Amino acid sequence: MAQILAYDADPEMNWDVVSSLGHDVKTFNDPGETIDYAQENKVDIALLSNAEGIDMIKHLREISPNFKVVIFCDAPDIMEVRRALRLAPCSFLFKPIVKEELDACLKRALLKGKSTIKGSLNV
Repeated sequence: MAQILAYDADPEMNWDVVSSLGHDVKTFNDPGETIDYAQENKVDIALLSNAEGIDMIKHLREISPNFKVVIFCDAPDIMEVRRALRLAPCSFLFKPIVKEELDACLKRALLKGKSTIKGSLNV
């Protein structure tokens, strides 16, 4: 079981899929609260949404250079994807979240931190 920090600006985002995989999840919709929590608590993986989540990677890596991050977004914007990939997240997923894909990404991140990208980009 991992300690998961989950951020999405949408307060209606449902994180039950993460809990159903057996993980403890702490959810946020404010970037400042998200960073504060990461500074004060043990976090195994951060699930971060969209551009705001990408912006948080740098701050999380200041807390710990090995901070494991999974980015997910609604609709792929090639510039945002490129910006995220420069910050080396463990995985990049597209909404809607597919339970099996999320589970595989979290397992890989916990074990090795290998980079993976799921979904397709229509450029």
